[in-house]
Amino acid sequence: MKKIFIMAFLEILAFSCSPCHKCNSNNSDMSMRVLGREHELQVRNFSEIPQDVLDNLDKMGMDSSLVLNEYEGRYFNCIFNIDPQDFSFVGKTVGFTTDKIDYFKDTYERFCCNSTPVGGSGVYIFNATQKVESGGYDAFITMWSKFAIPIEEVVKRLKK
Repeated sequence: MKKIFIMAFLEILAFSCSPCHKCNSNNSDMSMRVLGREHELQVRNFSEIPQDVLDNLDKMGMDSSLVLNEYEGRYFNCIFNIDPQDFSFVGKTVGFTTDKIDYFKDTYERFCCNSTPVGGSGVYIFNATQKVESGGYDAFITMWSKFAIPIEEVVKRLKK
């Protein structure tokens, strides 16, 4: 019995340390390959981001609107490496752990220092039901979060 417990513990530990953690929602629609999931950052260094996106960093986070402009949307499409046919951030309503202005201010400062990698971000992309339940958000972006919060909890928090 002790060996089974140790094996189960090690499997849980290995799964929790996985570099590409995805948290499935209760959505049973398998045609939604991306929606209703959490995604981690796929780009680690600014050198991996196309130059035309980096050239427009100064046009990102200029207002506190929850709707992303073209430059902000293209940046998130790039760093999360999500197929645009599945989901595009351009024009989407997105919540942030801090706010959009602070997020891009921090990103721009790290880029200008040229000494740190792209920030630790994650994104929850909502399916149609979660969008309604959250109050109209398409996605939620985390920054420097130590814990993965279940997507259902994120939806509840946004609704408040």
